[in-house]
Amino acid sequence: MVDQKSETYRPRRAFIEPDVEAAEPEQPTQSFRGNGWPVPPPATDEEDHPRPLYRDQRRTNSWSSPAPPSAPMQRADPPSAEPSRPLGPPPRRPRAVDDETTAILPRSRAGQLRTPPPVDAIDDFDEDERGPLGKRTKLALLIGAVAVVVVIGLAIGYAVLGANNRPQDPPGAAGSGTSGNGSQSPDQSGTALLTEAAMLNPDQGKILDRDRTWKIGLTQSSPAEDAPTPACFGSEALVGQPAPQQKILRVLESGGKKNPTALHEATAYTSPEEASQAYAIASRTLGGCAITGSYIESGHAVSGVGNQAVGVVVIDASKGQAHSVVLNRTGRVMNVVDAAQPSKALAILAVAKALGQINKVQCSSAGGECGGTPTVADGPPPMGGDEPGFLTTGDLPTPGKIAPWVATPVELPKDDFKGSQCENVNWETIAAKSKASRVYLIQESGANFFGLNEIVLTMKDPKAANKQVAKIKSSLTDCKKRVLTAGVSRPKKVTSVGAQNTEIAGWTAVVSQKSTQGTARYRVGIVAAGPKVVYTFLNPRGDYDFTGNQWNTVAVRAGERMTQVN
Repeated sequence: MVDQKSETYRPRRAFIEPDVEAAEPEQPTQSFRGNGWPVPPPATDEEDHPRPLYRDQRRTNSWSSPAPPSAPMQRADPPSAEPSRPLGPPPRRPRAVDDETTAILPRSRAGQLRTPPPVDAIDDFDEDERGPLGKRTKLALLIGAVAVVVVIGLAIGYAVLGANNRPQDPPGAAGSGTSGNGSQSPDQSGTALLTEAAMLNPDQGKILDRDRTWKIGLTQSSPAEDAPTPACFGSEALVGQPAPQQKILRVLESGGKKNPTALHEATAYTSPEEASQAYAIASRTLGGCAITGSYIESGHAVSGVGNQAVGVVVIDASKGQAHSVVLNRTGRVMNVVDAAQPSKALAILAVAKALGQINKVQCSSAGGECGGTPTVADGPPPMGGDEPGFLTTGDLPTPGKIAPWVATPVELPKDDFKGSQCENVNWETIAAKSKASRVYLIQESGANFFGLNEIVLTMKDPKAANKQVAKIKSSLTDCKKRVLTAGVSRPKKVTSVGAQNTEIAGWTAVVSQKSTQGTARYRVGIVAAGPKVVYTFLNPRGDYDFTGNQWNTVAVRAGERMTQVN
């Protein structure tokens, strides 16, 4: 607040008046602003004439006004006389007096040349105000502001160009208006990867069975939860599988309940890497086939159909259906074709050829392998189950009442396990590099649990493994000589080819043991798979039993599984 009495009024600004003659007396009665304009006398009424909110309000465009004509500027000192000032606000001059007193700078003496400092250099601001900017600083700030505007403009321009030139998201990708399960109807986008033309059609159904008249029974984009599924697959999404970009389901019918049907499920992903991941999980699901009532009758290596392919024959005991299933991947598309009919399975090669025709339509746009001739070879099913190397529950038929198999943890062989009592081997003391055992049970079989034992020995080399298999086979054959109550069928030789073309060879037999409580029957299998010996044992109970062919398959399957691990 300004004091109304002139004798107590203190000017708020320091000023420097231009040099004049030395004899001229000082005129303290009038002060000047830092820009050279006179300061009006203090207002007599503060409410009628409020003080300005900012000092030097007459400045415009951040430049100082010129000095009045009555105060001419003197010639400046040469540049060498004054050091260059860095960009930025000038340093504040220290106050010579306390906060209650404002110092008045003296005039120059007579005859003394003095270079008046720039008006902006005068520190006429309070402690809490920012100092004025020099011309260099203002110029630098102006250049910086222009540069910022240019950079922002370029960034916006590049963003607009990038948005215009960016490839369109494939149909069904995140953010493209897909349904909740990540799939999209092919007619929702003109650039859909999967269309009805890429699905199994009635003409291709003739490859499965030329004596049938095939027709389309169902086509669904984004299949419903209750839609039919391939053998060994459920309706729920597989754990770990990437979200599909697009999915289409088609079912072909050939008329009549006993006639074959064909199901084709095609799923597209955003990249070949995602499709490869999805294929690996689907392959493991197919190899485990953990659907109660279904089991894998045979496995097949498939080539010439896309980038990856595998096949299996699955028996669904609950429905009396045999399914020939081929799974493949071409680029970023995965296909499953399941041809089913009662009792007898359709040829797996025919299914592979039909899928080969589908692959020719899909492969180019999917970025997959287009060449090759479909071929099929016997081999193990895809690796599956919770313990790789051991039998999966999907490897075991379901006899008697349809019920799930339950597997125990892997452990060392029990010292009290005697098997059929004809093997003549102590599993606890037998020499081997490693040993492991697992038991599979159907709990619904009653008090006398129906189950299967699997024991694995890792020998020094394949030669030692074959020697051990021959020794056990000899013990089975001579059992009747050692145990009068025993009866042994003629051993049947079984062979197969495991992973990496590993030869699998061994024997199966049926052993009977008479007692006062009746005759007990057992099924025994022993095979060598590389350096490993795999022994299997089954204790039939009433209707819970395997057929001879089923048991032979299980015996060599145990060897096949062991070739899938080191």
